[in-house]
Amino acid sequence: MIIFFAACSNRTGIPNDIIPPDSMGRIMKDVILADEYSTNYLSKDSLQKDKMLANEQLLDGVFKIHRISRQDFQTSLKFYESRPDLNKKIFDSLSAWSNRHKTDVYLPKNVILPGKAIAK
Repeated sequence: MIIFFAACSNRTGIPNDIIPPDSMGRIMKDVILADEYSTNYLSKDSLQKDKMLANEQLLDGVFKIHRISRQDFQTSLKFYESRPDLNKKIFDSLSAWSNRHKTDVYLPKNVILPGKAIAK
């Protein structure tokens, strides 16, 4: 009987309260980008008095965009950390996205001036 239940258990299934892997990948990308922004800009902003609060507000903005709570994110993150097979897929996807877009950082941006635009 135990062997039957073990054979029928769905090891690859994701519980309903866990963010799906594709969504988690998009959220992780935004969390990483927010962290980079915080490290490179907020930490050096002399007008920003409470840098930890500013960082927390930035992360709360990411969670709001994705319509999740901080607790949803943390619960899902713990789940994926306990499942290296699924975690690897998420981070492989992030790595592939990063490799595809790493040259975008060096591309000139459109600059809009009053009355005219300067193209790339």
